[in-house]
Amino acid sequence: MGTTLARELVTLIPPVRALRERRYERSFRDHLGLFRGLFTDFAEARRSAPRTKPLGMDSPEYTDHHADRADYVHAYDYPFLFWLGNLLSCARRIFDFGGNVGVHYYAYSKYLEFSEDLEWQVCELPNLVADGTRMATERGARNLTFTSRFEVADGSDILIAAGSIQYVEESLANQLARLVDKPEHLLLNKLPLYDGEPFVTLQNGGPVFVPQHVFNRTQFIASLAELGYAEVDEWEVPGFSCAIPFDPDHLVRTYSGLYLRRTP
Repeated sequence: MGTTLARELVTLIPPVRALRERRYERSFRDHLGLFRGLFTDFAEARRSAPRTKPLGMDSPEYTDHHADRADYVHAYDYPFLFWLGNLLSCARRIFDFGGNVGVHYYAYSKYLEFSEDLEWQVCELPNLVADGTRMATERGARNLTFTSRFEVADGSDILIAAGSIQYVEESLANQLARLVDKPEHLLLNKLPLYDGEPFVTLQNGGPVFVPQHVFNRTQFIASLAELGYAEVDEWEVPGFSCAIPFDPDHLVRTYSGLYLRRTP
């Protein structure tokens, strides 16, 4: 019997498995980015959350967690920047779903030229809307506005969402389906897509715990295809993965980015 196989079999012994799970639970409570559990919905994931810190991104503790993203871009932003740069000439309204305090607007404006009549709308939770509005005033970002209503996306040219869709309980397809004039372009980044069954897990989000969807790749793209969106491009997002402890069948080795365009 090989050493690796022997170790795997040992972990199946109930007392050993229970000990490892208790150790992981302690790590999960303290370390940003760890995941725990397989759940059928957000409510079940919330019920399982430790009581050691707040639950959900609408907590005040989360407000400033990503504010520094306004000052720089990462490697995973560059496919996004490429496509957005190609689309800007025909865009008058961009709907930034989950754009925090306008971090994408500020970071991307260093690399792309925004026209004076471009309207960039960020859709966020109310506490982030308040902070983002104040920050826009301080920075003189006159064409940056904020809302908490997804229906404001109606009539926009481009919808962008970078690392936000999985944290919203209702599916993107369902929300888009209610719009009369849907965005022509969807630019989506940092998506947990894989080839297994979809599920919900719980993530240590730093100052908070938060439920998160993990999507089946084929089902996710098909849900948007039913609304007339065709995939134009797909890319891997380095540095982002989702590993559920003791369950390798639900591993997302790397997150994904997508560009989809709505066909007539």
